[in-house]
Amino acid sequence: MIFHVLSQHHWESCEGTRQARGEDVPPLVERQKWIEGTDKVKVLGAYGYQTEHRNYAIVEADSYAEVQALFRGHLRRGHVEVLPMNDMIAIRKESGDWGK
Repeated sequence: MIFHVLSQHHWESCEGTRQARGEDVPPLVERQKWIEGTDKVKVLGAYGYQTEHRNYAIVEADSYAEVQALFRGHLRRGHVEVLPMNDMIAIRKESGDWGK
């Protein structure tokens, strides 16, 4: 299944902001490890809109629970939305309507 993920946090809970204030936070290399996915979740695309402290991702996994596990760290910082998506291109091709 394909999922669209939106993750957003407030600037005050932003680990980059907290790091700039001198707080102890995990290094960026660890905080962004989710971008590489896991053996159960393939990240097809990962995009950041830093002005709004928002991340977007398109991921592929067998279950919602696998996606939730990948983004577990984001849940502590703010809103996370995981939406199952249909592959409209695949559906159109499978129905024989592609190119018509």
